[in-house]
Amino acid sequence: MQDGEVWAPNAKDGFIRGQVVEIGMNTLTIETVNNEIINAPYSKVFPISNESIVNDNCKLMQLNEASLLENIKLRFFDDKIYTYTANILTVINPYKDLEALYTDKTMKKYKSKSIGKLSPHSFAIGEKAYSDMMRRNISQSVIVSGESGSGKTETTKHLLKYLATVYGEGSVNAIQERLIQANPLMEAFGNAQTVRNKNSSRFGKFIEVNFNEAGTIVGGHINTYLLEKSRIVGQSAGERNYHIFYNLLSGADDHLRSEANLKASEDYQCLGGTTRGEKDKALFATVKSAMLCIGMTEEEMTEIFKVVSAVMIFGNTQFIDSGDSKGGSSVASESLETVEVSAKLLGLSSDDLRYALTSRMMQTRNLKKGTTYMVPLKRKEALHNRNGLCKSLYTRLFNHIVEKINISLPLSEESQTYIGVLDIAGFEYFELNSFEQFCINYCNEKLQHFFNLRVIREEQDLYQSENLGVNKIEFADNYDCIELIENSLYALNEEAKLPQSDEKHFTRLFHEQNSKHFRLQVPRKSKLTSYRSMLNDEGFIIRHYAGAVCYNTSGWLDKNSDTLHSSLEQLMLTSECSLVQTLYHDVADVKCNKKMVQDSVSTKFQKQLNELLDKLKGTATSFIRCLKPNQQMKPAEFEGGKVLNQLTSLGMVTALELMQAGFPSRIAFKDLYDMYSKKLPKKLKTLHPRVFCSALFRALGMSPNDYRFGVTRIFFKPGKFAEVDLLLNDGSSHMDGMIKAVEKWIRRQCWRRLQYAVLAFNKWLKIARWRMDCIIRIQKNIRMWNCQNEYRPRIRGVKAIKESMANISVMIDIAKEIKYDRDSVFKEIESLDEFLKTELESIKHGEVHTAAIQEKLIEVEEQVKILLEKVKETQHADKLRQIQEELEAQRKRKEEEERLRKIEEERLAEERRIKREMEEKRLREIEEEKRRMAEEEKRLAAEREKLEKERKEREEKERAEKLAKEQEERDRMIALSISEDNKAAVVKDEDADIKKSTKLTKENIKDWKYSELRECINTSCDIELLEIAREEFHRRLKAYQQWKTVNKKKKGEPKPDLPGAKTNFTAAPAAAGAEKQHRFFKVPFMYPSFNNPNVRGWWYAHFYGKWIVRQMEIHPQKAPLCLVAGKDDLKMCELELSATGLTRRKGSEITSKEFDDLWNCCGGGSYRLGEKHQSG
Repeated sequence: MQDGEVWAPNAKDGFIRGQVVEIGMNTLTIETVNNEIINAPYSKVFPISNESIVNDNCKLMQLNEASLLENIKLRFFDDKIYTYTANILTVINPYKDLEALYTDKTMKKYKSKSIGKLSPHSFAIGEKAYSDMMRRNISQSVIVSGESGSGKTETTKHLLKYLATVYGEGSVNAIQERLIQANPLMEAFGNAQTVRNKNSSRFGKFIEVNFNEAGTIVGGHINTYLLEKSRIVGQSAGERNYHIFYNLLSGADDHLRSEANLKASEDYQCLGGTTRGEKDKALFATVKSAMLCIGMTEEEMTEIFKVVSAVMIFGNTQFIDSGDSKGGSSVASESLETVEVSAKLLGLSSDDLRYALTSRMMQTRNLKKGTTYMVPLKRKEALHNRNGLCKSLYTRLFNHIVEKINISLPLSEESQTYIGVLDIAGFEYFELNSFEQFCINYCNEKLQHFFNLRVIREEQDLYQSENLGVNKIEFADNYDCIELIENSLYALNEEAKLPQSDEKHFTRLFHEQNSKHFRLQVPRKSKLTSYRSMLNDEGFIIRHYAGAVCYNTSGWLDKNSDTLHSSLEQLMLTSECSLVQTLYHDVADVKCNKKMVQDSVSTKFQKQLNELLDKLKGTATSFIRCLKPNQQMKPAEFEGGKVLNQLTSLGMVTALELMQAGFPSRIAFKDLYDMYSKKLPKKLKTLHPRVFCSALFRALGMSPNDYRFGVTRIFFKPGKFAEVDLLLNDGSSHMDGMIKAVEKWIRRQCWRRLQYAVLAFNKWLKIARWRMDCIIRIQKNIRMWNCQNEYRPRIRGVKAIKESMANISVMIDIAKEIKYDRDSVFKEIESLDEFLKTELESIKHGEVHTAAIQEKLIEVEEQVKILLEKVKETQHADKLRQIQEELEAQRKRKEEEERLRKIEEERLAEERRIKREMEEKRLREIEEEKRRMAEEEKRLAAEREKLEKERKEREEKERAEKLAKEQEERDRMIALSISEDNKAAVVKDEDADIKKSTKLTKENIKDWKYSELRECINTSCDIELLEIAREEFHRRLKAYQQWKTVNKKKKGEPKPDLPGAKTNFTAAPAAAGAEKQHRFFKVPFMYPSFNNPNVRGWWYAHFYGKWIVRQMEIHPQKAPLCLVAGKDDLKMCELELSATGLTRRKGSEITSKEFDDLWNCCGGGSYRLGEKHQSG
């Protein structure tokens, strides 16, 4: 990442390159490559990493929205339209043919290949589904989802073609060919061109491909959902009716044109004036070929085309008011031929058809049961009756064709499991959205909720139950939107039961009942000006997972009603055409006085959808997420903003975050053990399944970073699908090889343990020998001690006598000073000396016991003492008086000391009394303090509980605000898409421009620009303002550093170990007077090099007070880097001096001279310590 270069949010491109120019309190100011200035929150700005294109988004170094979008974009322009996110496939519609991706040769490459071994492809998802089905004997489902026009139908076709081609060989009755041919047939009758998709599926389908135990296709079944009926009688501007109408008009031969009475497309009002396309003729031949493939005869095809022609001709039928008193209507004269031709095509009587179109059967009251009469219809009612018949005919014809396809794909008794592929109409939003779009988007809401449950919530619950320690990922749950939609459908059905039902009453009541719902808005709050004129009883806005859509409720009651007048239904049963009779065979021959009760369209759809979801929940699921690169459906055009909105709404950003940290593949211990247990030798069968799995993984040499053991399963990191398939390969030779590898690993482990045992024994032997040496040394010391104890009395006796003999010399010296009786004294001294020598020899050489020695010593001491006293008595006789005086003085001194001692004792007793009283008082105070502390603790606990509650509420509020902002962004993107398609104006956000105070003061310092803070620090003379600005300046630097830390590379090269990056220690308190001191430091750092990864560089810093003002880096392989605060702040250390730990690092502080000499040598420029510093 280049310093300061980031991805900034952009409405058009999603993200755009730029440079950080300002650091705000909560935002970064970025100058883009287009010279635009953008203010974006930290959470929406991401660093740029020059990464190569990867097949799996989980392998991106920078895991964020910008990197995800950029990788998809680069792959799109390189014609690599498929990308993995773990086991989820993302495909972006190229809007051009890429035939090389779908050849038979390519299909064979993906056979038996795990995900990740080859480049991403829908074939790989099909192969994964097939492998999982065969291995686990569980049915599989592949959900293909995305917006309308994102390529779901084409992806479904490629997926089915792969299964049919690769695994359909050997199947009976060419089932694989019928599976392939069923798609163009259903597309012709169920697909149409819309403003956003030239081949939009106007129905949903779940195609089941059934397999037998051997893995061969043995049958299939197709379920369809909610064919769009309103398109049959009319379309919006720029759209076409169903393809079959144009295919038939373009490709029919003369005979068929005569049989079906076909004309030019401009002659049919139900086609809306749209013309035939260039490919319609060729597509008609494909349709006929598909019909023949599923077993239809020429006669059956002709009858089908005649019904299709009749539907088109019915659309031209007009009515006029009869003008009689009954207020009825009749077929217009110019439409009589139209009715006659339609009746002929359907095998009906033209008179009966005219009568049935302009009247209906009613039941009498208070009369004989069963009495009926015909009521004429007004012109508007007759038109509605005509449209209902067209819808009924075409819908039943479509269902009949699907039934024929299912008959051609019989469900064999050999069928064990199936692979189901779901392709349903994608999320839709037009300028005019009605009941059809409402139901389609409801279905997409349910599927998105299923994705959230299966991929995100259930995954996280499993990680938690298995104790994997994966952090919880927050995601936007759309269940509240589903509940709101279901409530609206229930209200619509209840409205239909009222005697005088009305859409406006339904809409008004729906607003009143859900006025405070987050997902519901009134039309006047729309971001499009064209919707703001809509009244509250004319429509509403639903804030879907993909964005807000405004629905017009006009005509919803009729569209929700699935009934046709019984007179028309009974008429269809009288048809001479066998196909028409077949289409209405389920219509009971009821009497008019018996009211038929049928489910509404929404009720039927809800039941079908719930059945579909129950079926999906019972299968293992794979997901393919389809994306639209642009709204114009043009190749090589990529609108990043719209693609990013699709990625976010489809949950791919959340899934990327979860998959990167999670484990998308897993195997149960028991399943893996049971798979190998049949071939395990007896000595291995005793292993616990978990132990066996551990041995198996270690035998394969798998890195512990690639998998993790849970409670009941083994989990694998993304991209390890090949390893999983290797483990689950049930080939006999493969399993034998795996078991041998396990046995070999166990033998090696046993041998290693034996080696460790030998080494441990040798080590123990050395310790034993060392202990023996220590014991011998202890014994020697004890013997020495005993010997010393035995001779210690003799030694002490000798020592004592020698000390006494030393007194002899003292006595001689004293005797010399005596004048009288000196000789007698000398004789006594000589006698004593002889006695001491005799006793000394006796102690040295005699066998004298300790007691005897002690007695001799006492005797010697006594004699020496007596003689010494006698000598001294003579010497000090004249000093006796002085001694007596000293003794008297000493006596008096002792008496005084005794008196003072008694006084001191009295004082100490008083002090003890006072201390005792103080201690009692202190204990009372302690008890009081404990009581007060207990009360305070209760208060603090209540306060903490209150603060915790407030914190949770605040976090919930912030989460809701975040979701609301994301929803607002999706709403805005949809509004922009609609405005581009229809040239409608978009309402500008009221809070788009942030107004700031023009006057810079202390109070609004948080609103200052980064450059303004820097200028204030460098020029201000206001000390208080200077300190406030400095604190705010460094607070923003810290916020910026935290942003860089959050967005650091998950993988990649090591970074230089600079002190500014070390924040994992507690900051030491600043020394006294350190605020205004200049201090200089020098520390080494390891600089990564390709040739030598341990090259060392030097980092120098000059701090003024607690902030850095100069920084210098000496790199071993490039020029020195000199940085000055106020100019290079973003590149400098942003920590306070105490937080860097430099003051506690021994030998790191240097002198100013050493720093300045190197600074000048490296070209740093002049800098004087005395001048006003350039603060950082």
